[in-house]
Amino acid sequence: MPTSRLSNALQTMSIGLIAVILGACQQTPLSFTPTQAPSLANFDTQPNLPQVGNIYLPNEQPFIDVTPNGVTLPYQLQRTTSATQNLSNRMSLVAISPTIPFDNPDILQVAFQEKARSLALTQADACLETFETRVTLHSINISLTCPASANHLYQLLIQFWQPDAFSEAAAIDIDNIRRQLKLNKHLNAFSGAEIDKVWRDKLLGTAHPYNKNINNQALFDSLSLSELSRLQQNTFAQANWQLFLPNHAQTEFDIKQSLSQWPTRINTDSPSHLINTQKPPQSRTLYLIDAPGSVQTQMRIGYALDDKHLSARDMPLACRSLAALLGRSFSGRLYYDLREKRGLTYGIYGQCANAPLSTSIKFYGSTAIEHTGAFVVGILDHLKLLASTPASEGELAALKTYLIGEALLTQDNPNLSETQFIHQQVLRLDPQSIQAINLKLQALSPNQLMQLAQQAFYGEPLIILRGDVAKISADLSAKLPGWQLEEVKVND
Repeated sequence: MPTSRLSNALQTMSIGLIAVILGACQQTPLSFTPTQAPSLANFDTQPNLPQVGNIYLPNEQPFIDVTPNGVTLPYQLQRTTSATQNLSNRMSLVAISPTIPFDNPDILQVAFQEKARSLALTQADACLETFETRVTLHSINISLTCPASANHLYQLLIQFWQPDAFSEAAAIDIDNIRRQLKLNKHLNAFSGAEIDKVWRDKLLGTAHPYNKNINNQALFDSLSLSELSRLQQNTFAQANWQLFLPNHAQTEFDIKQSLSQWPTRINTDSPSHLINTQKPPQSRTLYLIDAPGSVQTQMRIGYALDDKHLSARDMPLACRSLAALLGRSFSGRLYYDLREKRGLTYGIYGQCANAPLSTSIKFYGSTAIEHTGAFVVGILDHLKLLASTPASEGELAALKTYLIGEALLTQDNPNLSETQFIHQQVLRLDPQSIQAINLKLQALSPNQLMQLAQQAFYGEPLIILRGDVAKISADLSAKLPGWQLEEVKVND
């Protein structure tokens, strides 16, 4: 074959191959999933199955106040009522502020972890390797678990709150604290957790203390040891204190010695009692965070509960029961319908956030781009259905079993039991109030649950989506014609 003819043949083959490759690279047009009416599981039981009686929560509290009579202590002394003997002792020192949230507790959490690392290097005490910290806006819990005496554990824990804990002589790596705070910021942006920041901003307003008192990026960048020490001492002065002892350590704990080691207060700044908790009104607006190229859409839908429509007595029960009925994983309505029946998601869950200055219900999950509109409409349809049609007796019985069983499992886990007890202290729930809530749950009827849904799901829900806006906007507009789409930036 002449060279020219061979060259022409190769050129023709190359052009054909390129055309095939380009054709394969073209994206298939998205076919968006249609909406469907809600589907509910059948909770009816077969008559020939064994009958199981109701389960009930015990009235006993997991901790009791063992503060000696006639003695003034800077802390309230709590002891677990569990009779279980463990090889290790667990002690927790807890700062609580029920009315005013702590300032920058996220910074203190990282700082305490760095302090524990520094102490472990200098003191060579194995107990410091068990250091744990659990922080919320209203509580800071530091704890140790190891086979040492209660007096020794107390001596280690109290070091974290001494006035010189973050002094220049304390050998604290402030640069590492700043790096960790900045790293957490970037990890949140990478993982998509930024949607939760937008959720809080739109739900509560940027001036709400739950938004102002954390994620202080300017302080993350400029934090010094003196600023950290001032933050620690202001927190110490603001807090009410509780000390949790192991069940057998009450007699061996030396109260007099603990008082001699208690930190001395220095001049501190008093927290402002002027708190803005005014929440912004919600409208029929879908807030969109653009994530170009994303293969899925993240979603947050829910309500801020308020005492205008729900009584303070009913709010904890409404928050827990409604979040669980719709979003308790496999047996929740949303999971059953949107995953098991329709395949729109790998998981959809509900969360009740009950705090002194705000109570809210949030449903969260992710879906493929082509399912976005059907996913959102499916959740909204279930919210309307729950507020308009009573649940069946079988479904309500399953809900009660789930909530009571969850509480029983929590009581059997020392860490979870302690965390729950602290949360109840933050909410100022005494044993009588807790018992009243449990009795109301056990007596809850389908119509009462529907009324709670009507009061909780009043007005428009807040909806935040994070995904490829260019691909999902048309589908959302078509399936939610009465809603406005508004693109937001994370730092808006």
